[in-house]
Amino acid sequence: MRVLLLSLMLIGTGSAQTNGLDHVWGRITALTKDGFVIDQNYNADPASAYRRQKREIRINSDTRFEESARGDLRPGRTVDVIGLKKTGSVVQATRVVVYEGNSPVRMKTGGRVISPDGSVRISK
Repeated sequence: MRVLLLSLMLIGTGSAQTNGLDHVWGRITALTKDGFVIDQNYNADPASAYRRQKREIRINSDTRFEESARGDLRPGRTVDVIGLKKTGSVVQATRVVVYEGNSPVRMKTGGRVISPDGSVRISK
């Protein structure tokens, strides 16, 4: 029974990796009727393994915005997106967070923001 359960868990984990989930972030460069376009890894060191590229992000009524809303999408803002890979560089977003500076646009007062250097800031 344990072997069967372990096998089912492994099969489930394997399918989650092959179903095309993608996690991307970048700066919004343009808005489209179905979503927006981002410059992925816009600030990556050219010598690093991070590849800079344009990505089309599509949103629909099932897309969930966290600490932000569809109306917060503007060129120049940074977004963090989780979604499903489509053809080419297209991602169908399931979750989007829009940032202004280093914190989500609609972050509640008193929320904690942890910077890359490990320092913690409380939103006002």
